[in-house]
Amino acid sequence: MRIDNAFAHMMERRPGSSKIAGPPRYDAADCHEVFTKVFGYTEYKGRQKEIFDAAISGGDVLVVAPTGMGKSICFQVPAITQASGITIVISPLLALMKNQIARLRKHKVDVTSLTSETSKAEKNLIISDLSTPCPTNRLLYTTPEKLCSSEFMKLLEPLYLRGELNRLVVDEAHCISEWGHDFREEYRRLGQIRQKFPDVPLMALTASATPLVQEDIARILGMEPDRLFKFVHPFNRPNLFYEVRYHSSVDGIAQMDEVLNYISGLHRRRGRPSTGIIYCRNRATCDDLSNYLRGKGLNCRPYHRGIKPAILDKTLMEWGNGGNGTEGVDIVCATIAFGMGIDKSDVRYIIHYDLPKSFEGYYQETGRAGRDDEPAKCILYYSREDMFRVRKLISMSCTRRQVMADRNNDPPPSQRATDSFSTLVNFAEGVDVCRHVSICRYFGETVNAQDVELVRSYCDKMCDVCKNPEKTRKRKETLSPTEATDPHIGHMQITSPEGEDDYPVPQVRAVRATLQSRRSGDVRGKPKSRAHCEPSSKNDDSAGVLPRVASTSTVLAPIGVKTNYIGPALLRSRKMGLKRSGSPEIPRDESENLKKPRSEPSAPSGYARHTAQFRVPFKVPFNTVPVDLPATSESVGPTCDKAKLLRETDGTLKEAPIDLLDEDEAHPSSLLCLSDHEIELDVSFSQKIPTEDRKSAYRNIRRALCKVFMHNADRWSKVLPESSVEETRSSVLSTAAKELEFAVHSMSSSQAGYAARSKSAADSVRRLAQDDALALKQGGGAGGASSVSGKVYEDEWDVMTLLRRVCLRVEE
Repeated sequence: MRIDNAFAHMMERRPGSSKIAGPPRYDAADCHEVFTKVFGYTEYKGRQKEIFDAAISGGDVLVVAPTGMGKSICFQVPAITQASGITIVISPLLALMKNQIARLRKHKVDVTSLTSETSKAEKNLIISDLSTPCPTNRLLYTTPEKLCSSEFMKLLEPLYLRGELNRLVVDEAHCISEWGHDFREEYRRLGQIRQKFPDVPLMALTASATPLVQEDIARILGMEPDRLFKFVHPFNRPNLFYEVRYHSSVDGIAQMDEVLNYISGLHRRRGRPSTGIIYCRNRATCDDLSNYLRGKGLNCRPYHRGIKPAILDKTLMEWGNGGNGTEGVDIVCATIAFGMGIDKSDVRYIIHYDLPKSFEGYYQETGRAGRDDEPAKCILYYSREDMFRVRKLISMSCTRRQVMADRNNDPPPSQRATDSFSTLVNFAEGVDVCRHVSICRYFGETVNAQDVELVRSYCDKMCDVCKNPEKTRKRKETLSPTEATDPHIGHMQITSPEGEDDYPVPQVRAVRATLQSRRSGDVRGKPKSRAHCEPSSKNDDSAGVLPRVASTSTVLAPIGVKTNYIGPALLRSRKMGLKRSGSPEIPRDESENLKKPRSEPSAPSGYARHTAQFRVPFKVPFNTVPVDLPATSESVGPTCDKAKLLRETDGTLKEAPIDLLDEDEAHPSSLLCLSDHEIELDVSFSQKIPTEDRKSAYRNIRRALCKVFMHNADRWSKVLPESSVEETRSSVLSTAAKELEFAVHSMSSSQAGYAARSKSAADSVRRLAQDDALALKQGGGAGGASSVSGKVYEDEWDVMTLLRRVCLRVEE
């Protein structure tokens, strides 16, 4: 085999090496034969051939290429081509491994994996194979934790000495770098590999790495600059249409409807179902949205780590067969646990139901669409309420990492997580620069946005900014003003270092002593381990506080505009604090679990997960120091004060029996709108709150609305437009009660939390009977509308906004 001069220096002795790297046992012709005959490809994509040549030389290789460019082939072909020996592949997710292994076995390639799910019998077979002079398996997939274990190192040492350890491959290599968007502490240990096996070539691959991350990857893995071949593909995906859809608040049912309408419309236009992925930040949202879409006739399934692995494997397989109109799953509602390494070319749309935590994450997830080079759409739902919520999550995660660094005398963590999220916010709020250009600039490409022809080469009207610039600017005006949104989200605090699928869970600020006990390592403050999360990062993001997003001159949508706005103040009831839709609350048995030795919980499936061990204690703020309950908590009667409904004992939540009825509501009412009729609740299929409890809460809210407005024409005229028809007024109040109940339901995961929030919503309605509250009509929008004469009426303002909107809709 002729070795190119460009690769000749690879054959030299490595510094500190005890032996000389032998000549490669294959050449470019062998690689081409495997590429065409084993995998069935006819032409190379991107720089694949150059990467094969670099691998043949025995050099270290760093590949940065967009999702869908065939990165896995870059190490699989050389591994299969070599006459003997084995290639070790380090991968971060079990789903990614399973997908690649299944595809390789389909091509009759000997491949296996060694993970926490590997049975003892299979593990013994793998060890036996590695002990032979010529291992049968050509690739072995494993996790960074397994690779760095002493047991695994003992298996690799004989292979290395016999010259059978061909290559070490690090997939999703951005996890190595603390500057990357998905930093994983265990990945940093991979730097030991070069010291342990100096003659074994390395290959690192990622779809999203800025120049700074690329340098960090090479440095940590010990890739010497003069022996490193770097291949950076262009980051632009010209066949993807990027669109940002702006909202003035997080409104669950309206957003679900919008997603449904988009997917149904796409199916109608194409004449058959299309394959898509909807990304959500937490599991509960995945479940609710999936159930909603399935209830409307779409073939949709949830995918997250709270579901049993066997069900996830089935969903992945059926989704792979979906999109053809005959069988399989067409849509998955997934967390970030889904997608890495998935090889499905006909994904026609990616929807981000809420805001990701990093720009790289957004880019990588959208890159799973349109791998067949056909047009595909990427929709990002954006509201400033959601933006501030995610910003708070990142800030608290960074603070935890700073505390851990100080405790362990480690170097201070970087600010990369905050910078990446800031860029994503600027990307979403930007309506002047092409979205394709913004993406390429972030990853280091120099693009002159003033050069019309150059911009057209990146984006031929394939983003909302370029296709409909004026309409996009107009839509952005529906965003809530920054100064009006930030105070609502400011109450949020994170008291648990782990959330759902690598994302922390937003929690209300706990008693300060409890938070301090967690930081000092108190056992009761530590989170429970999660099942089926291999591997998971202990430290989510880099440290630091995210800079505030600059205030813009946008204004709230006028009352007359038909939106489903329900302000954040109402959803953040005074006793329960702000909570994201579908986010978990403490299970009933959490107080007992904290007093017992920790054990690994099994992953629940179905709606049982809403009360499973994955849930994190929901901290309740009190104006005074909480009163500890006795060791055996007694039931709280129906007439108890709200402050007694939920208590904290050593940081543990105690739940009292649920009572949705106030004392003054216990008697029947003769009001017109309380006539007995069938109640049809929004998202009635959801089982996280019993249906009877929801109906009772709906009746209570509706009763309160009728009591305030039904027979008081003067009060009605002060808050709503004139309407003398009592039946119309009844319809308005019933619809408003239904939407208020759904808002409460969306923000609750436990019955106790639901009870407290629904009672707070009814109380907010009753306070509208006060003259000061009615004076909010003249207060304008956010910022001045929530206070009159020094009194705060945030929840009441939201109720009035909702009533006005419903009234206009009904009268139309």
